[in-house]
Amino acid sequence: MTSSSSSDPLIQAEDFKSQGNESFRKGDIQGAIDSYTEALQSIPMNGVGASSSSKMMASTLFSNRAMCYLKIAETKGSSSNQSGDIQQSLRDCIEDCNSALDRLTLVAASDSSSSNNNNLRGKVLYRRARALVTTSQTNIYCTDDDKEKNLNEAAKDLLQLLSFDANNKEAAALLRSVRAMHGTLGGGMGRSRISRALDLLRGRIINDNKTMSYRDGDNDLNNLQCLRVLQGSLAEESSSYADEIGRRGGVPLLLQIARQGIASSKSDSRQQQQKSDIDQCRTASIHILSACCSLDSFILKYAGRESLPPSVLAQIVEEEASSSKNSNEGSADVAVAAMALLIRLIVHWDHREAIRYFAAKITENGIVEDNAMVRAIDVPEVDASSICRVAIAAFLWGSNNDNNNNGDARTPRAALDLLAAWTASDLEALDAASDACYTPSSSSPSSTSGHGVKKLSYNKLRPEDTRNMKPRQVAAHKKREHEYKQNNLKRALQHVHTFCSEETGGLDAMLTCAAKTDDHRLRREMGLQIGRLLNVIEESDDAKKLVAKALGCTNWRIGHEDDNESGATALSKLTIEELDEEKEDDSDENQDELLAIMKRGQLTASLLIGKSDVGAWALKYGWSDGNGVDELKKLIFSNDSRAMSIASELVSAASSVEKSRPLLATLVQEGTLEDLLIHPNADVRSGAASCAAKIGLASKALSEDDGEVMSLLDVAIELLFEEDEGGTERDGKSKQKPESSSESTSMDRGIEVMTYIVSKTFVKEKIVAGYKPKGSPPDRKSALERLVEIACAPNSGDAQMAFGLAGIFNLLAVSMETLRKEAFIGKEITKEQYDQLQALGKTEEEKEIEAKKDAKEEDTSAAVRERIRKLANANVPRAMVKLLEGSTSDSTQEKLFEGMGRMASEQSVRGIMIQQGCLTTCLQLDKGEKPNETEKKILRQARSCIAKLLVTTNPSILTVSQRSGSIGPLLKLVKDNDATDLMRFEALLSLTNLAGFSEETKNRVVAQKGIPTLSYAMFSEHEMVRQAATEALLNMIPHPEMMQYLKKEDNIRVWVAFALDYEANFACARAAVGCLAMAAPDPDFADALVACPKFGELIRTLLECGQLELMHRVFALVTSLIEHGGKCREAVISTGAGPFCKAYLESYHDEKNVKDFNFTPAERGSLAATLSLAKEILQLLS
Repeated sequence: MTSSSSSDPLIQAEDFKSQGNESFRKGDIQGAIDSYTEALQSIPMNGVGASSSSKMMASTLFSNRAMCYLKIAETKGSSSNQSGDIQQSLRDCIEDCNSALDRLTLVAASDSSSSNNNNLRGKVLYRRARALVTTSQTNIYCTDDDKEKNLNEAAKDLLQLLSFDANNKEAAALLRSVRAMHGTLGGGMGRSRISRALDLLRGRIINDNKTMSYRDGDNDLNNLQCLRVLQGSLAEESSSYADEIGRRGGVPLLLQIARQGIASSKSDSRQQQQKSDIDQCRTASIHILSACCSLDSFILKYAGRESLPPSVLAQIVEEEASSSKNSNEGSADVAVAAMALLIRLIVHWDHREAIRYFAAKITENGIVEDNAMVRAIDVPEVDASSICRVAIAAFLWGSNNDNNNNGDARTPRAALDLLAAWTASDLEALDAASDACYTPSSSSPSSTSGHGVKKLSYNKLRPEDTRNMKPRQVAAHKKREHEYKQNNLKRALQHVHTFCSEETGGLDAMLTCAAKTDDHRLRREMGLQIGRLLNVIEESDDAKKLVAKALGCTNWRIGHEDDNESGATALSKLTIEELDEEKEDDSDENQDELLAIMKRGQLTASLLIGKSDVGAWALKYGWSDGNGVDELKKLIFSNDSRAMSIASELVSAASSVEKSRPLLATLVQEGTLEDLLIHPNADVRSGAASCAAKIGLASKALSEDDGEVMSLLDVAIELLFEEDEGGTERDGKSKQKPESSSESTSMDRGIEVMTYIVSKTFVKEKIVAGYKPKGSPPDRKSALERLVEIACAPNSGDAQMAFGLAGIFNLLAVSMETLRKEAFIGKEITKEQYDQLQALGKTEEEKEIEAKKDAKEEDTSAAVRERIRKLANANVPRAMVKLLEGSTSDSTQEKLFEGMGRMASEQSVRGIMIQQGCLTTCLQLDKGEKPNETEKKILRQARSCIAKLLVTTNPSILTVSQRSGSIGPLLKLVKDNDATDLMRFEALLSLTNLAGFSEETKNRVVAQKGIPTLSYAMFSEHEMVRQAATEALLNMIPHPEMMQYLKKEDNIRVWVAFALDYEANFACARAAVGCLAMAAPDPDFADALVACPKFGELIRTLLECGQLELMHRVFALVTSLIEHGGKCREAVISTGAGPFCKAYLESYHDEKNVKDFNFTPAERGSLAATLSLAKEILQLLS
């Protein structure tokens, strides 16, 4: 077999193809396969730039070879029992058909008019269908399900073929055979498991016993098992099975089950058990619909507003809420599943709207084309009425303290997720809300149903897109992107106004739920969500108008001018008198009044969190027309744990806002907060303690009182242990512990208080020394041990307290002096200059006081290093790793990587940190292809931590993956324009360490294009960076790529110039001369070096420089060059190296004059080495 002499790959492939066709006609099937294979190997079919002709040729060759494999399988099938060979041939046939179709798809994308494409596609589809059918017929190990799957795939291929070649008789005949074979499966019913399960459910609803014959093994499947079959199928392959559910009428059937339930297929005398079975079936049916609706194509074809109306889902939630209120029989699982499905529909609507908005093309002139197809895209929005009805029903359900489902608070939490998705102003926020709703859990059947939401950013341009666009196109896209964002903001604002309006009653329902629930964490989540909703409103006056009535404010304009304050005071007095006159001893009215005050207090707290300026206005003026502080006292003195919890939350939020902080001063002075601080409920105490910490530290006198600070530390530590030791309430009754230690609001507050006081040096020292408050149980852990324990708890990284923990660990590993210096990085003034300016305006007495304060707070570098060692021994690095594993917050990740970097600055703990997972965690960090500025900063910190960890670490203690994986991030840090010189320096030192370890690491540096990166760093403005880059390249010798780099004339000149610059930059010159000396044994490099115009100057200058380290290296260089002989030897002789060596030996060979130079022991060693090399040079030249 001979190939064409032409160099054109397509001509060669055509020759091989002709030979294969001839072999096939002669019956030499294996010869044909060999020819087609050689043809495939001769064309560039996998290259990015492969032409359509190459792809078309490859498709033809794959099709022909597939026919050969099919022929072999069918021949063996009729003449032998070689089942294994047959199945392998069929698999090869199907694989070649897939490869052919893939390339045809690529060709069609660029040239859809090609008629040859359809002709060849038809052949390939037919051959794959025959192979699938033959597999079902001949594979003795093929189960009925496998056969059914193969036949379904074959039918799809044949139907696709007939869609563009309706007269293909062979395809039509094979399709009839497939249908006939399909009819023999499944007990003769000819139905897939999806169809059988749906028919069984449908039949049981109408009590048609003829359809109740689906069996799994020897057992009849009950209704729930049928639904599990559907769920399991979707988990295997959601797309095709979801489409089958839609085609076979699954949406109305499942929706009917979700609404009305389905009775158990077996009689059960226990009514409660039957109710549970029905609810499980209803929940499963909604989960199935939700899994299907994760596919946009399914919603568009089968789940439009008529087929799956949101109003029906709203009705389901309302009915469950009503049943729960009236008879305690409402199912929270059903309601939560319905709300999750609504979120799925909202996600679909927003993504479809983005597709519609950005689908129209932009011409080169920057004009958006008016495309009728784009305008016709149907984007049915989920109606506001359904969302509001669902959310309100769920919140009122959560506020019903008499129902047994209140404990888990799932329905109001699901409603919070629903509101977050509905009021999201961008796709990222929408996806975040959806993720919160669809967090997989072992207890949820939906966790196996493929609920992952794809995150799409249709409105964002990639760099490669921008490069391919004209300037006007880019400008037009940015304009359209801005308009899209503005439209989203307007829509979110409209949704907030709709829900929070008095007519809808959504805000009142949320406040009622927050006020009535006994779940403190739910109350905080509700408060945060209310704050987020109101934060959507940009104008403060608009927010005041919206919340005025809920606050009990008759004039939202009050407080606009200072002179209104007196009017407000008078009005508040009048209000108090009227209340006093109407006050009666009726307990119900008192409870209603307290509930109203609780709702106003909760709203004020939410405003302080989400929209602080409006929150401060509400506390001073808006709450009951300026009577807010008095009503706050009523909450504190109410002796109602829920009311006091709201008061605690409010004072904590208010103490964080500068404008509202003075309003709490009277509460502190009067001792009003004491009632909260001594309350038996830890969540009540924690908010008050947080308030006391913030106000205390805001007060200069209080913040400088060590006793007060230690008291706050004791309170914070006690709060950390509330849930750990809280198996019983203070009254002796047992209470249920949360699922994990990350679920406690008490710990949240304890950590919050500690973050405020841990900046004090003496507090840091107390914590790392194992501090315990006086009177603590003997077996109780220390504060630091407890913090580590909390951080290592399951899901701790995604808890609200994660940021606080990260901040505490970070501050423990740094001094305030360092923090102050870091604050001035990038500023026009240094810390020292700022201190000098401040000192100019102070008296001598003030300076003396300041000096005493600084001496008291002095935190030496030695003290910081000792703290870091104690932190490492207390497993703090592992705690930070655990927090990072579950963290989705950029701010938390930023703090944690910053803290790791601070600890890694201490050399003695680097090994411990690597053992506890810090290096692996940094290497695993991934922020995608297009990180934002915050994510870039986090990546920079992680890479900097890698650099610090590896500066002095022996690479032999690392795993292969750690050594190889570290090189890429380190090189990226060197290239990062925003990295500091210190970061680059440390990265280069680590690369030097790794590159010198083995050929494996050198190869990795080369593979990551490290040589150009390091050579670029040699020209840094910072001397230490230049030195480190030069030494890193030195350690790359003798890698072939490094030697090739050095042999280039321009590069040799650079290295010679660096070597000659020893007076200005001795360290760089030393590394450069060392590099030349190490490379000199290579003959090609030696020839290139002596050809350099400045070679003679290099040798003479360095020999006479008087620096023993440089002279040692240049003597070694000269020795290597002489050993090459020829022109290298002559070049050395021309420099006068021989006479210099002779004079050098004569002067110092007996070390007569050495004593006069006062050499150190190291220098004496260098002198001896240079004398030895000089003697060797003379011997070589003689």
